[in-house]
Amino acid sequence: MSNDDFDFTFDDEEYDEFEKRNINEEIKRLRREEPTFSSIAALEEIIDYFMSQDKYEDALFFANKLIAVMPVSSENWFRRGEINEALGKFEEALDDYSRALELNPIEVDALIGRASCLQMLDRFEEALDSIERALNVDPGSYEALMNQGVVLEKLARYEEASKVFRYLTELDPADKDAWFELAYCHDYLDQPDKSLKCYDKVIEFDPYNYRAWYNRGISLNALGKYQTAIESYEMAIAIDEKFSAAWYNRSNALLSMGKLREAIESYKVTLKYEPKDVATWHNMATAFEELGEYRDAVRCYTEALKSDANHVESLFGRAVCYDAMSMYRKALGDFARAAELNGSDPDIWHARGDVEFTLELFQASVASYRKVIEIQPENVDAWLDLGDALSECDEHEQALMAYNRVISISPDWSEAYYQKSKCCLQTGSFEDAIESAKKSLELEPHKISTFFQDFGQIQHSNPEILIKFVFPVYEWLVNEKKYKDPR
Repeated sequence: MSNDDFDFTFDDEEYDEFEKRNINEEIKRLRREEPTFSSIAALEEIIDYFMSQDKYEDALFFANKLIAVMPVSSENWFRRGEINEALGKFEEALDDYSRALELNPIEVDALIGRASCLQMLDRFEEALDSIERALNVDPGSYEALMNQGVVLEKLARYEEASKVFRYLTELDPADKDAWFELAYCHDYLDQPDKSLKCYDKVIEFDPYNYRAWYNRGISLNALGKYQTAIESYEMAIAIDEKFSAAWYNRSNALLSMGKLREAIESYKVTLKYEPKDVATWHNMATAFEELGEYRDAVRCYTEALKSDANHVESLFGRAVCYDAMSMYRKALGDFARAAELNGSDPDIWHARGDVEFTLELFQASVASYRKVIEIQPENVDAWLDLGDALSECDEHEQALMAYNRVISISPDWSEAYYQKSKCCLQTGSFEDAIESAKKSLELEPHKISTFFQDFGQIQHSNPEILIKFVFPVYEWLVNEKKYKDPR
């Protein structure tokens, strides 16, 4: 703004017509003339007026003139610091507060202002030092104590911050700001029961505080009290209908309660206010997926990916839906992309391996299952699936090693012995096949009918299996009275 562009419209009832005319005249005069010592009072009044009207550029112009006339006044530097801070010029404001403190090292407001700018510049340790200097001068300064708590929060020192805010609530039990910040500390300390009590205090003194109602809902949600959480979110929405975060968390609570249709409708309202919100599209897709409505789920996952093409969770979710719809090639494409983005997630590699197995890409599935095992060496499901894939690749010795690894980790799992018995037949190890089959059927007798179905098919193509394997197992079952001869 140029010096001739000041808007002198007075809209503050604090000034009567006579005062307005006087200030207007002083503004016109002082923009033309260089001020003198006799102009100091007028300059201060003009600056105060513009600050009261939030016209900080105008205020800064005259603050510069005031400092030119009176550079040894800490108050003048402090005032310009306030103006620069209000304009978002934090480095300039920091310099101004520092100059004020050079002239008056115990100026509490300047110390607090300096701390405020340091916070905005993410220099939190320095901000805390400045606040502690202020408290050394005035231990009871409310503003300094409040700032101390806030800076401690930003430093993730929540226990210390909570003590400060607790002290402030003891000084004034009706201090809703201190109660709010105390609740915030308990949130980060994973103490939802304590944060809930604090938000209740905020609401007691400020019942239309929609953020307090919203945060109260989050605390209740953390406690598993979903219905009560929903009621809190709805109070926040009643106060501010367009509060999209409350709609979103209300939807999540409904999802947690298994109210999938209601959750979906609630997510739709969220999207009215946040049409490109990835988390909302993703969670709505999850609800459709749980309902078995895979096409709608795919549509929602795709919308999430339009906003964030690298959203791994949505890639994985869409792949699972494609798999459920027997669209295996598309599923594999999404699993492969997800694995590129997050190669350390064993679930992605396992699901990819399963789809590759379904597509009879057995060598590829072997590689995927091995990736799972690299990440989770004790994952018995991956070892078992690796054995199956290796068997399909005719790598029976390696498959046996995989099945034996399953057995060493989980010796009471019937399926490992069952698959091992099949593999042993492929290598002609009939004795091992018999022992493995016995162990499997001993652990899970209900597999007996499955046994006869599976090996009944094999024996027709290989009579040797009938004689050397099926008959011995059959005789053992009858002798052990685990199976009654139907003849």
